[in-house]
Formats: sequence, structure tokens, C-alpha cells
Amino acid sequence: MKDGFSLMLEGAPRPWTLEGLASSLETIAVQHGFTTFALLSIPSSDDAGAEMRLVLSNWSEEFRRGFERNGLNRFTPVLRALKGGVLPLVWDAETLYGYDPADPDMLPQARFLGATGMLSGVYCPVHGLTGFNGVLCFFGAGPPISEEVADALHLVAFSAFGMLSCIRFEENRRNNPLTGRERDCLKLAMLGKTSSEIGTILKLSEHTISQYLTSATRKLDASNRTHAVALAAQLGYLS
Repeated sequence: MKDGFSLMLEGAPRPWTLEGLASSLETIAVQHGFTTFALLSIPSSDDAGAEMRLVLSNWSEEFRRGFERNGLNRFTPVLRALKGGVLPLVWDAETLYGYDPADPDMLPQARFLGATGMLSGVYCPVHGLTGFNGVLCFFGAGPPISEEVADALHLVAFSAFGMLSCIRFEENRRNNPLTGRERDCLKLAMLGKTSSEIGTILKLSEHTISQYLTSATRKLDASNRTHAVALAAQLGYLS
């Protein structure tokens, strides 16, 4: 069996797109006996209402609604394991949700999974240095996967979120709302230059530089100049 990282890269040729990424993940899901895949964001807060948010999947709209309606996106044991751990969470409906077709009082999550045939799966968490936390999950009807397969799919998760970040970065760069002068000013501000120093470098008045920076801050809906620089860099507007 090839490792997950190789499978991912072979299935999504450049230029990377959301469609190509989804197609690759669907292929990998089928190759490992799963029916569906999903990329979800993991909430960073511990609030009672915190829940995972869908980013990309091959779920049907009916399954997505059922997943959320039955609270699978905020199921406490899963969220606790994903936020507190770095290893894949391999599960089956009987062990994790108490699925038992003969039990009329089983949890609604278990009843939903049984009705949709999603009786096992794996959650592969990815914790980013920038504060973003996500998970790649695969669901299906087969028996629980081995530790070796789970580790391979965990590599897929890292490459999938890396590719997703690149795709969004490129989309942001193409849709850059900043003018050339606004970008120049933010780049120099990122280097610690004052408005006066930026004006000297660009041969513009300090007042004009302040106007450019104020305009950029407003476009980015930033709270101040420092926040605007951070947002612009994060979104790829300064590349």
C-alpha cells in the first residue's frame, strides 16, 4: 500500500483546486473502504455551543443536515479527543455511540449513523501553528481500520489542509482588494517603518501615506494599522 502522502499528491495535479482536492480525497476514501470524506474546522473554544464546521466534503445535503441536526458536529467525546490529542481517532458506532439495532433507546447519533450506514470511520486531526485546527474524517460501513492505515490517512490530512491553505491563499491573492500603493505602504509598515519613513522611501508626503494606510485598514476591516498588516500578510495580499 502506498502511503497517504503519495496518494494525495498523485491525485491532485497542479494547479491545485478545490475540485481536484475533493476528487483526490474521494478516491482515497474508496481505496480504503470508506464512503465519504470531510474536512472540518475544529473549534478552539471550550464553549458548550462549540462545534466543528464543514469546510469541504462529498456529503449529500441530506447527510450534512442530519450530521448537524443530530449533534455529531459537537459530540463532546469526539471534540474532546480531537482538541486534546494529535493522533487519529479510529471509531465504530457501537463503541463510540452505543449503536445497537435492538435498543429502542439508543442515542440519536447512533440511530442516524445506523440509518445512513456510517458505522465506522477515522478522525485525523491537524493542529496548525497559526491557531487553525482542523480534521479530515472518513466514514463508511466496513470494520474499523488498522493503525497502519490510520497513520497513512493522517499524512493525507496534513497534505490536504496544506493544499487547502495554498488554494485559498492563491484565491485571496487573485482577489486582492488593495491598490499597488496600499500594498507598498503595508509592506514597508510590516518592516517597522513609520509613515514619515515610508513617505521618504516612496517620495510621497506623510499625509498621503497615512491616507493609503487608513484606506487599506478600512478595506481589510482591521482594527488598526498593525492588524491590517497582519491580515494582509496572512491573506496573501502582500506577496
